[in-house]
Amino acid sequence: MNNIVFTKIFAALVLLCAVAGFAAGQTEAAFNDYSLKALQSYAYKPSELTITRFVSDTGGYYAFDITYTSMGLTVSARFRVPQTAPKGLILMFRGHQSPRGYYIGKGTENIGRRFLEAGYAVVAPDFLGFAASSAIPAPVQAHQLYSIINAVELYLSMEKPVFRFAPGVTVSAAARAALPAAFSKFGVWGHSNGGQVAIHFLEMVKKPIPAILWAPVTLDYPDNVAHYGRNASWAEAFKASHAAADFALRGYLGNIAPGTPILLEQGTADISVPKSWSDNFAAAIAAENARRSAAGKIALDYRSYEGANHDLEPHLRSVWARDVAFWVRHL
Repeated sequence: MNNIVFTKIFAALVLLCAVAGFAAGQTEAAFNDYSLKALQSYAYKPSELTITRFVSDTGGYYAFDITYTSMGLTVSARFRVPQTAPKGLILMFRGHQSPRGYYIGKGTENIGRRFLEAGYAVVAPDFLGFAASSAIPAPVQAHQLYSIINAVELYLSMEKPVFRFAPGVTVSAAARAALPAAFSKFGVWGHSNGGQVAIHFLEMVKKPIPAILWAPVTLDYPDNVAHYGRNASWAEAFKASHAAADFALRGYLGNIAPGTPILLEQGTADISVPKSWSDNFAAAIAAENARRSAAGKIALDYRSYEGANHDLEPHLRSVWARDVAFWVRHL
């Protein structure tokens, strides 16, 4: 037997074992319940928002740690509101973080502060498995899909927020008075994995909510999990057992509401999310727009920053200014 034939047979056996192991360890129904196809008809629910800690009243804004219920589980978040009446609320979905050393709202502090200074309230969920949130339920490889539900249910909970205070939490009268009774204007900001959550969020809510995407991960599930987990065999086994189209980000771009403004920002020197991914995503939006009438097109503004890394350094000041200008135009 020559080496080429042996290699092909060996690869086939590895894939077969992976499929068998996948089937033994994870049920198809569990993943299918959280496919993009299934999530379109998911019974999303708002919940009360529990203030668990009054963090700060400095810098012209009030900051609170809160929890809400999503998927019947607890999700923690950092909620910050200007001391003047907010112009709207921006949902902020962070990128990858390590659970070690993680704290509530990590990954959104600096850019969120710029939005606060411009007069917008911001809320940043931690997602399952982080900070005071519940543990990630099985199958844990579906955590990115669970985050879509967490994002939509946070949005629904913030439309007419019902705040309550955990026992022992002391809040100043001014901070209590600053808690809004309703938000009518929303924006969404997402970075990296959080950028992918933001795209899926738009695909699920089907409303023209303006969005800023910083170097979003736009690989389809489960390739995104395989890429960062360095586990290609798991992804191949998954695709052998599931309808890949039911999980494909680009397959649901048609759900993004007509006229939705999207600012896509990408560094050319990003090694975590290659610029080619954002190029391909922009091309997919262009292809979707080609199927739409002039009035129904997605309003994509794609900006690349020469030499910028995954956090858009060293161009952050320019990025901050452009982002705030985007909210002023669209919120």
